[in-house]
Amino acid sequence: MIENGVGGANTNRNGLSFEERTDLAQHLKKDFNGRYQLAEYPIESKNMVKRGAKDHRFLVHDRITDENIGVVTKQFQFYNVLKQVYGIENIHHKFWKPDEAFFNFKHRTVFIVEKKYQNGSGSVDEKLFGFNAKRVLYQEIFNRQMKEPVIPVEFVAMFNRSWWLDGQTLDEAGKIKKQQSVDYHDYFDSLRNNGVRIMFDHYEDWFLGLNG
Repeated sequence: MIENGVGGANTNRNGLSFEERTDLAQHLKKDFNGRYQLAEYPIESKNMVKRGAKDHRFLVHDRITDENIGVVTKQFQFYNVLKQVYGIENIHHKFWKPDEAFFNFKHRTVFIVEKKYQNGSGSVDEKLFGFNAKRVLYQEIFNRQMKEPVIPVEFVAMFNRSWWLDGQTLDEAGKIKKQQSVDYHDYFDSLRNNGVRIMFDHYEDWFLGLNG
């Protein structure tokens, strides 16, 4: 997750809260009336691309349809799941660490989520436009190693509404410390024009192929 802007420790605390609120695995566990069951997703030794990866990887089971619909993971575990599920590896020099990744088996789509928490003005343009490049890089992993039909990658940029829409700087308790007029429409337009889905604070479940 990218954090920026004024606020120091307050930014970090509020940013952590934002990170927890937008944890996809927790969302699946808590917000669907028990529909989805999560269990640790095992990786065979031969598919352990990143052996030191400590983040979770969960198999998502739909209790209503009684089927495994996908795997939710994050950070370096993405590459272990990638090798386990599709038998392909990273082709780029750098290993990107997605904030969230959802391999949706049912819809044959991989969803990548990058989060950007902001609690005040700061340099944002290069970081935001970097999302456009990342979307392409993730898709290239599949394009260059799979036969048609290639698995599509959907890229989600998750922002906190408090700053990006409302221009609020929050204190440690989450109360408004300062407010100013902000307009990031041009930035968001660029992301949308490049196939990036924008969300604020909450997931659009239908977009991820999830049912309530």
